[in-house]
Amino acid sequence: MKKIMLFILSIFTMISCDPLVDNKDMGGILSEDQIDISVKSTTEGSNEIVMENYTPGIVPYWDFIINTSTNQKETAVMPFIGELTISCTAICDGGTVTTTRKVNVTKLDKPIPEQWNMLASEELSGKVWVWDTDQPFVYGTAGYGNNYAPAWSAFNPGAQVMAGKIVSTDEEMVFDRNGGPNFTRRKTSGTVVEKGLFKFDMTKQKIRDDGAVWSIGQMQFTNATVITGSSCWSNDPVYTFDIISLSADRMVLAYAAPGTEFQVWNEATFWCFKAK
Repeated sequence: MKKIMLFILSIFTMISCDPLVDNKDMGGILSEDQIDISVKSTTEGSNEIVMENYTPGIVPYWDFIINTSTNQKETAVMPFIGELTISCTAICDGGTVTTTRKVNVTKLDKPIPEQWNMLASEELSGKVWVWDTDQPFVYGTAGYGNNYAPAWSAFNPGAQVMAGKIVSTDEEMVFDRNGGPNFTRRKTSGTVVEKGLFKFDMTKQKIRDDGAVWSIGQMQFTNATVITGSSCWSNDPVYTFDIISLSADRMVLAYAAPGTEFQVWNEATFWCFKAK
């Protein structure tokens, strides 16, 4: 909804800059049943979804789990199996109204980006991730844009960091694609600690001054976060991470506080995980 309001505000801002002022009242808001849209697979059960708006006079704001769009017609390849809910917010003269449609995906017949299988497996049960104890350190700080793993203040499971927290020894994470991008952090005993969603944006890379790619993308979490999911010197949860590396077996994430300039000697916190 925050993205929608920013989009509407930008439209109103452009209108306010026009010296030709029309003092007519804004039009009314359409009701949900007046929103005429179509959401369907290209073939029965396919993971390729076509979303199309037939309602005149509105701007559709599609939210299709992995991304958003304001195109009148949008096509997306979904990396999930199951019943998916796609929402469309109609931006009309008097405001907005949102409606949803469900589509049932039973097969992944269109290719998906490899990071989905790397992170969450091809199995509906997903993949379990734990600390990468094969590395010298699993958690800690190092240079933002320079290092690729903990190197300055560095810790292993069981260690206590300055913020007073313990690097967890009894937790694991599960990423799965059963009906959506599901994320679960749980005790190794199976007790759920947090459940939420995850999302990739592989266009948000960070490039060093020498042209080398430092982070290959960005990962965002909603309503949950990773094991010991706060930076070294804070207890505030982190929900958006740079992806430093990702393979079928290993993953390194990093975070630097908002406003931190992307320079090699500024501090970032790093997390090193491996598939269980």
